[in-house]
Amino acid sequence: MKVPDLAQATGKTEKSQKPKNVDLGKVRKKNKHSKHLVQLIIILVVITLIAVVWINADTIFEPLRGIASKIETKTTLSVGYPIELTGSGNNSIMRFGSNFSLLNDTYLYTYDRSGAQLYALKHGYSHPQQATSEKRIMLFDKAGTNFSVYSKSSLIYQNSVEDKIVYSSIGNDGLAAIVTESKRYSNVLYIYDDGGNWKYTKKFADENVMSVCSVGDGNHIVVATLSASHGDIITNFYKFSIFSTENHIWKCTVRSGSLPCGMFADNDNVIAVCDNSVISIDSRSGELNNSYAYSGQLRHFYINGDIALLQYNDISANRNVLTVFNNKAEATAQTIVSAAASCVYSDADGIYVLDGARLKVFDTGLINENVIHVTDDDYTDFVKIGSDVIMLGYETVNSVSIADAESKE
Repeated sequence: MKVPDLAQATGKTEKSQKPKNVDLGKVRKKNKHSKHLVQLIIILVVITLIAVVWINADTIFEPLRGIASKIETKTTLSVGYPIELTGSGNNSIMRFGSNFSLLNDTYLYTYDRSGAQLYALKHGYSHPQQATSEKRIMLFDKAGTNFSVYSKSSLIYQNSVEDKIVYSSIGNDGLAAIVTESKRYSNVLYIYDDGGNWKYTKKFADENVMSVCSVGDGNHIVVATLSASHGDIITNFYKFSIFSTENHIWKCTVRSGSLPCGMFADNDNVIAVCDNSVISIDSRSGELNNSYAYSGQLRHFYINGDIALLQYNDISANRNVLTVFNNKAEATAQTIVSAAASCVYSDADGIYVLDGARLKVFDTGLINENVIHVTDDDYTDFVKIGSDVIMLGYETVNSVSIADAESKE
């Protein structure tokens, strides 16, 4: 058997077996191009990861905040309601996120919505006051110089100022406002970030600061002040950038003798409830949207970005009025409530009025009313977390589920 020629069998001829000429320049250029492409892809991946971490920084790093100063002290391990109150009767309740805080002259307590105590902190403040946001509790010593900020489990930071604190607030963007008295000025305003770092100071020579709100972008704040001119009370609203030493971005002056009692601000509107009016201002331009005047004694109020609730006693008619406003301070609904009504609140599910041992639930038009008999005791304040209403009484804190109560109707 004839063995075939290898070149013929493979189809390779003498010509095809000659070594090819390789252009080393093209090879180097191609390899260099591939290397640059790989480097570019790596850089883009890194940039993408950094952007994701930056956008979700609060969620990613929140569990690590204050981990070294986690508060382990508790006064009870029991879970559920009622929660027995101890110590003085000077208790206040506030919501922060899906939890709530209880403050008295001796302790700051935090609980989750099930009634499980998260921690109990003996604060040592002479005149303790609290302010909350979705994630934080600010505890400060009114007429003292100390303040501190907590999460649901830990101390985030503590600090002090030179002069006595008269007012404080904290926003969902982490900006904390401290207002102090001063020998040289009417008030001095300090702004701190979520890590306790000082960011901004504003001195007011002849105006008294009544309220401070962060807009929510970590940059801008709105300040409400009172001043006097020719015997008249002047209410001023300012918008400042905490990253600028320039003067205010805008100023809105209202000459109605209004005393601001509470304020809400976002990127769209500023809403203030005063002792004789409800005021709405455009947050971008500083122009007055509307001012609604009322005559009577302010009892309770609530403000969020969409709605404002005003409960006041109309002395001339001897009745207690509850009025609903949109974010332009335009009245949209009104009803009469009893003199025992002690707290009002609104969310997407309705409008809530605590009336002694009853909780009244309205729709936004105040037309449909559902009365829930909570207990035989009287309660003075409440917070709503999900479908649970957690009520503060003189001796206990109790809870009622709106969903369960409505299903039994």
